[in-house]
Amino acid sequence: MKIRSAILIMLLVILPIVAHSQSANEYIDQGVEKAGAGNMKGAMADFNKAIEKDPKSAEAYYNRAVVKSALGDIKGSLADYDKAIEINDKFAPAYNNRANIKDNIGDKKGAIEDYSSAIELDPKYATAYNNRGTSKKDIGDTEGALADYEKAVQIDPSFAMAYNNLGNLESEKGEYKLAIVEFNNAIELEPNLTTAYFNRANAKDGMKDYKGAIEDYSKVIELDPKLFIAYNNRGNVKSKQKEYESALKDYQKAVELNPEFKLGHYNIGLSYYNLKNYPDAITNFDEAIKLDPRFAQAYEMRAQSRGFTKDYEGALSDYTMLIDLDPENAQAYLGSGYTKVLLDKKEAGCVDIKKSLDMGYGFAQSALNQFCVEAK
Repeated sequence: MKIRSAILIMLLVILPIVAHSQSANEYIDQGVEKAGAGNMKGAMADFNKAIEKDPKSAEAYYNRAVVKSALGDIKGSLADYDKAIEINDKFAPAYNNRANIKDNIGDKKGAIEDYSSAIELDPKYATAYNNRGTSKKDIGDTEGALADYEKAVQIDPSFAMAYNNLGNLESEKGEYKLAIVEFNNAIELEPNLTTAYFNRANAKDGMKDYKGAIEDYSKVIELDPKLFIAYNNRGNVKSKQKEYESALKDYQKAVELNPEFKLGHYNIGLSYYNLKNYPDAITNFDEAIKLDPRFAQAYEMRAQSRGFTKDYEGALSDYTMLIDLDPENAQAYLGSGYTKVLLDKKEAGCVDIKKSLDMGYGFAQSALNQFCVEAK
């Protein structure tokens, strides 16, 4: 998992004022100051007053839209950006921010159109190029995304997030060395850019530089101790090195930070499984399944754990559910068949083992030879 390429939000701004009353301007100034201090409700009140004083203030609508977005009023924010653009159709930041809203609600086409309008109005608008690149990437236009990210850093060579996004593109192609170059550029420009460290860690993991990956995930945790996914991913790297006890602690921390993180519970279960602590493994696979009753991998690993505790009925129940969720899982048929044999249901078991072999799972042959000579 990687941190998504960022859509950058234009912060509250006051553009040059042409025909506003002084009172409206003062309310805008006050609102911007309050928003900067985190007082969003106070800022909202000031922007409302500014609009009352000057209903043609595009800047007041724009700034109120930013605050509404921060407060979670997406529909209201979109309406205010619409109004700002209606009043001033040359307002490039308003197009950029309206595009951000459209991107977030899944209207990628509309977002790209608005980013393009912002760029048309301001051809040096690096943020709009970066953001359009991310929207293009989301719809599979990687070439278009690459061109926009490259344009963003051409306009602004200090644009760390654009380098980060270039790195993500390279990582997705498996070009980890090239990706790391871009992440390095981003980190050199912004030494505390958590996203770049996280994504560089993913790239290092991809090229099996596990030591480097752990160092970068640890840096992410230092910068953002509540980023649960960083603990999870560091645990994954440790697991690959069979450091199961240390990995377990990372997974437990991830779940402590986010109790609804099903993959974290699953990974805790997997760590206990690797440590041959099958009862605790089962407990954590139970938690993962509670969070997602269709979590196929959790059923598979719980089935195997139950097999080791000789709970064959429970194991068979899990294999049955797994087959229902994933009918093409040949390994599930082998597990089901083997478990049925252990439950003295040899004929039914051999049917499943044979099906696993027919599906191309070569390991089923030895089970077939051992238990199902007549079925060969």
